[in-house]
Amino acid sequence: MKLQQFSRSSKRLLVIIFLLVSLAPVSAQMGIENLPLGSGSTCDPLTFNRFTGSYHSNLYIGNQVGTNVLLAWGQNMNTYVTGVTGDILAPVFVSTSSYAGIPYEVKSSSTGGGTGPSVMGLRTSSNLYIFGDMPNISAITSMANFGGPSLVDSRSNVSLKLPAGISISDVAQFEISPTAIAIVTKLGHVYMLTKVVNLQGDKAVAGPAIWHHVTLSNGSTFLSGVVKFSLSNSGAFALTATGHIYYWGSPANVNGVVNTATSYNYAYDMSAQIPAGITVVDIVTLGQSGNNAPNVLFLLGNNLRVYSCGLNTQGILGVGNGTTSFNQPKFQVISALSNIVRIDGNTEAGLFTMGAMSTSGHVYGWGNGVASMLGIASQSSFTATYTNSTPVDIYGVGGFSDFSISGHFTIAFYTNLALNIDQYWYVGHNIGGSIGIPSNTTAVISSAVTAKLDAPATISFDCSNTQPTITVSGTLNPFVTCSGVVSGIQTLSIVGTSLTNDVIITAPTGFEISLASGTGFANSIALAGVGGTITSTIIYVRVGVGVSGTVSGNIVLSSTGAISQSIAVTGSINPLPLIATTTGAARTGAGSLTISGTVTPAIGTSIDWYQNPSGGSALISGSLSYTTGIISSTTTYFAEARNTTTGCVSDLRTPVIATINGTLFSGSIGSNQSYCVGQSLDPFTSIVIASGGTGTITYQWQISTDNVTYNNIIGATSASYNPVPPTQTSYYKRLARTAVDGSIASNVITIIVNPKPVVNF
Repeated sequence: MKLQQFSRSSKRLLVIIFLLVSLAPVSAQMGIENLPLGSGSTCDPLTFNRFTGSYHSNLYIGNQVGTNVLLAWGQNMNTYVTGVTGDILAPVFVSTSSYAGIPYEVKSSSTGGGTGPSVMGLRTSSNLYIFGDMPNISAITSMANFGGPSLVDSRSNVSLKLPAGISISDVAQFEISPTAIAIVTKLGHVYMLTKVVNLQGDKAVAGPAIWHHVTLSNGSTFLSGVVKFSLSNSGAFALTATGHIYYWGSPANVNGVVNTATSYNYAYDMSAQIPAGITVVDIVTLGQSGNNAPNVLFLLGNNLRVYSCGLNTQGILGVGNGTTSFNQPKFQVISALSNIVRIDGNTEAGLFTMGAMSTSGHVYGWGNGVASMLGIASQSSFTATYTNSTPVDIYGVGGFSDFSISGHFTIAFYTNLALNIDQYWYVGHNIGGSIGIPSNTTAVISSAVTAKLDAPATISFDCSNTQPTITVSGTLNPFVTCSGVVSGIQTLSIVGTSLTNDVIITAPTGFEISLASGTGFANSIALAGVGGTITSTIIYVRVGVGVSGTVSGNIVLSSTGAISQSIAVTGSINPLPLIATTTGAARTGAGSLTISGTVTPAIGTSIDWYQNPSGGSALISGSLSYTTGIISSTTTYFAEARNTTTGCVSDLRTPVIATINGTLFSGSIGSNQSYCVGQSLDPFTSIVIASGGTGTITYQWQISTDNVTYNNIIGATSASYNPVPPTQTSYYKRLARTAVDGSIASNVITIIVNPKPVVNF
């Protein structure tokens, strides 16, 4: 457990016990009042990075009675913050009139050398400032009037020179290296300003005067969701809220194989290289200037172990191998380190030096120990390079709350409870007041020297390594729903503490989340805290529409600096049954009818019958047919298929018609005729065709000689009839009939046959 998780009194007791048991020799040498003791103070929760040191110039965001304040000291710092040439030999407050807003984040970089020219960056609640050595700034970008020689120079406020559509309120993090400036937005998009083509990350041609919006391999989809970002002289490394890691820039071992030739001008997803079973919580990349300068990559896992891959320059892999040409293709654990909560590398200066801090506040370092910055006296030169292939305990004691590997020195912060002041321990190159103690002019500090941050008044430090925490309670049972239908809702509860940014909650494909039970559902939502805290908040979860089969994954909750939380979720989406066919019914006149249908699948599916196309109660359930009551007019009913096991129903009801027809009407024929034997007859015509009834109407002509007994005329089945002349007076009628209604007769027509006249001579 980290010291920061205790109250001030608990920390004091724990650390005193720790000191009495294991640090007596050191306390006798240094004085008990100078030993690192835990802090309990607070600071603005939006503060991201509280300290930056390049080669010899330092900026620090402290907390004074609940208000963020900015301190500066070191070489050229008077020049950088006031515009008046000179160094600052001890930490002093930067006048609030020099900048606007609350200090949130500081960053710096340097090209090195005896004078250590630096580029400094300050992000406040209202502005972004870039200031310092102008040649170094021009080495990054050719954008006009971007950055000034001092904080008070109007050019240093670059807030109006951010990418199009991005305001300072959108920025969550920024980074500076000697070759690039990067910003990460609250949505996790990354923008690069650099003269190095591969660092642009957007597959575009060189454009040193514009911001480049980092994309994935297709050059059009923007990288998003980034919550951790690390920038070297030649490489960029990003961690997203979903646990993916991306790299772009000069060659790096991104595929699990040694790569010293291929650069990446887009965000390459190297998540497949994450060691099995871990979630990445922090990242660092180290690399020097040059198009083919290989980058070394580091991961901190949620198992509190550190992993490295890449070229072993100055033993930077930390795996006990001193061969600088050794190139480790895959991430391997640094076995000498455990219980690590923070990692940091010398990204400010392009040196291959790394550090890590444990839960007990011990600070470890490895790689290039130049200028005794790893606390090794024999490595006192600041021009030589050294190889430390195994991590060393830089200070020999624990209890530190934060640290930084910075330029030519290492600095670690703590609160001295005995003196009630914040202090830091310093090892490394001391020039231009970089140690912050005016009386100490020793060029190389090879053993820890204590300095304090309380000039001119006491301030406190406790945020940069206070672990932001996300706690999730509740479980999600497997969801079950039907295709095209959102599932029922289940809930989780989230609590956040010591947060520095929004909690981003992302659901896997097929699922939706919201902060309200009936609205606002989306794949990803952002939950903002108040003062770094999220009180118990309900998250509503459901399966959305547009998915089928089985869906599963993890709901991921992440926030800057916090260990991401994952909640497993599964769901089954059952297919909808279908109405395959329907059969209506018809009758003549009022009465009941039976309508029916068939379903798919045939087994386990039935039909519910309704009066309406939607809503309402079923007339009858679970039957493939339905017999109506007595109806007197044509009526439409609706069939809905239902799976009797899953309860899923067809998405639309199918209309089925019960038809009531009018009485069958025979129509009429014409007309009576009289003729003499031997003459011809006119055809019998259909004056009015038959109508009504149920079913197809057919005809049959009949003949009678007495108008009582009628016989069918073979072949006479049309609406009209061309008769064969009878030899005696005859009677004709036409029958109209349907299979349902039987036959009805038309009017009768009479054909009178007159005998031929007889001529007598």
